[in-house]
Amino acid sequence: MDKIEFFLENLNLREKLLITIIIILFAIFLAFKIEPLFVNSFFNHNIFIHNIDIKKEQAANENLEQKIQISNQKLQQIQNKTLVYEQYLSLFQKKYDQYLKNIKTLALNNKIEIKKISQTKIQKNNIDHYKIFIKTYGNFNALLSFIKDLENSNCYYQINIIEMQNLTSLKLELNLEISIIYLNKEIK
Repeated sequence: MDKIEFFLENLNLREKLLITIIIILFAIFLAFKIEPLFVNSFFNHNIFIHNIDIKKEQAANENLEQKIQISNQKLQQIQNKTLVYEQYLSLFQKKYDQYLKNIKTLALNNKIEIKKISQTKIQKNNIDHYKIFIKTYGNFNALLSFIKDLENSNCYYQINIIEMQNLTSLKLELNLEISIIYLNKEIK
């Protein structure tokens, strides 16, 4: 070390400047030569993900994509079923007054006379269950047509009891007990 210091001390300014430039150029040259080797070895080691790990991740992503597609298909099926159920539930969205209005319209269309309508109401959760008792008069064909129209109506009626009595030779008395259901909650 002493010899290098002695040699550098005996150099003039121009020689010292030349040696400094040569050392700097040599350092730059070495940096460009070593940099690709360093970068390649840096990226190929455990610091970054190996090719095997990448392939595993790709396989896992493909598996997830397949599961997403299957889930989307199942979701579409559920949404289709939900639409069908909403259509069924729309039968029960009519209010009690609409049911009564429909009964009176059907009776009027069949030319029968409604003598009395009474009802009982049972309420559970968001469902109102009504039992309607109807006393009507008319001829047999008109009463039968009225019952048939009730069954084929766009309102859902469940006929529980049908009683016919012969009051006179041409007029019959029809006593009906009909159940209806009304949902209080709006369909979304």
